[in-house]
Amino acid sequence: MIQTLARQLYTIRKLPERIVDGIGMYRVVTLSLVFLVVCSLAASATGLLFYSVGAQLVSLTLAVGIALGLNVICASLWRVHANHESALITGLILFFLASPRMSIDENLMLMAATTAAILSKYLITYRKQHIFNAAAIGAVAVTTSIWGYNVLFGTTYNTDLFGWWVANPILVWPVLLTGVLIVTKVRRLAVVSTFIGVGLIVFLLESIRFGQPLWDSTLVYFLSYPTLFLAFFMLTEPFTMPPRKSHQVWYGAVVGALSSTALFAPAISMTPELALVLGNVFAYGFRIRRKLFLRFISKREIAANTWEFTFAKPEGFTFTAGQYVEWMLPHEAKDSRGLRRYFTIASSPTESVVRLALKVMPEKGSTYKQALMQLDEGEEIIVSQLSGDFVLPKAVETKVGMIAGGIGVTPFMSQLAWMKESGKHYNTRLYYCCNTMAEVAYQDEFRRWSEHMPLVMIPVIAGEEVVPPMEKGFVTAEMLARRTPDYKERTWYISGPPGMVNAYKRLLS
Repeated sequence: MIQTLARQLYTIRKLPERIVDGIGMYRVVTLSLVFLVVCSLAASATGLLFYSVGAQLVSLTLAVGIALGLNVICASLWRVHANHESALITGLILFFLASPRMSIDENLMLMAATTAAILSKYLITYRKQHIFNAAAIGAVAVTTSIWGYNVLFGTTYNTDLFGWWVANPILVWPVLLTGVLIVTKVRRLAVVSTFIGVGLIVFLLESIRFGQPLWDSTLVYFLSYPTLFLAFFMLTEPFTMPPRKSHQVWYGAVVGALSSTALFAPAISMTPELALVLGNVFAYGFRIRRKLFLRFISKREIAANTWEFTFAKPEGFTFTAGQYVEWMLPHEAKDSRGLRRYFTIASSPTESVVRLALKVMPEKGSTYKQALMQLDEGEEIIVSQLSGDFVLPKAVETKVGMIAGGIGVTPFMSQLAWMKESGKHYNTRLYYCCNTMAEVAYQDEFRRWSEHMPLVMIPVIAGEEVVPPMEKGFVTAEMLARRTPDYKERTWYISGPPGMVNAYKRLLS
């Protein structure tokens, strides 16, 4: 009975992964925001929300219309690809920050913030990479402009323009449910948890300072303060986040503390959007500071339906073996997963080229992979958002164990190639799990490297008979003990489909 309950709990815990699996990150955020719009309209129609359906529709139309229209104009003027989904997300977020109004005059600040947000993606950039969260900088730009006008001309225009009306008890559950999906998709639980935890501590300390009941303040923090929306929909933006988990945790802590404190008042009104902008400044020191345009050189089939694509390496581009980047490939008639994918770099940081390896099915493949297969020599793909902590230990003396599933071998290819090129040879056991031997990529490289490095590559083949030293079936405790007797001394890395990773994580534990 306990085992049955444990399996049921595990199934429930993994439900968000199954929901978002196969959906692009930007599409998950877009669908989540659309779902929130539907929930807010339904709440208004049933009298649960103060704002009318008409006011919501007017504000929504203005925010989304300006975001999409201005994005098209800017992309044409700058002669770059227009990412309409990103603009749509920005418009939807700003719709939830400024209270809905029925007339255009009453929506002027929302319109100005949306305009500033889209322009920031093109104007506030360094080497074609935007620096700030667009929705946050749009709101801050409008508020700061009015504050500056008040200072210069002695006026008293209201600067409290963005009340984050999404932060109310009626929308908490929709925000929480969609937020879980987003965090699951982008795998940013650490930064979100740190932000919420640090923010709560600072919020409660401020409550003590002002004599407020702690329990009431806790309820306000989660139900009537923009904690969850800021954490799930804005803090998690990959473009403005540091690449390494340790830096991301600090990023979450900085934004959490700033967004919850009143220490700077009355000199500065520390709003959540301003806290995020300041956090973006902190994160900028750790990010790739430009978009990279990689020129396509060639492709080759390295296993059954598995292709490696080679690109020229831009000058000054550095990364750590095992890290991944976002690859953007504009193409027509894109499917629901869009123009962007996150793939691990398959080459060593020491190489003069950048390699990408992935599985491409001859039929029913994504439009992205079809476009990738049709690249001509000299065409370009856009790379940004270097990230990842799936890197080798600092101490070369550390014994390493690797379990790869299919194309999940790419980070190990990068790491082993780096070992070979750098001369820093970790004692390594690589279990490479595939259905057939024809699907095992980089066989020649691994075999050749094992002659000069303390590397043992063990193919584990599930779908056909093999002969030793290959293994049949799946990795088991018996296999580990037999082939790697010192398995308890090793630091283990697992890369592959989520189901495989979870299964072998339990096995190793």
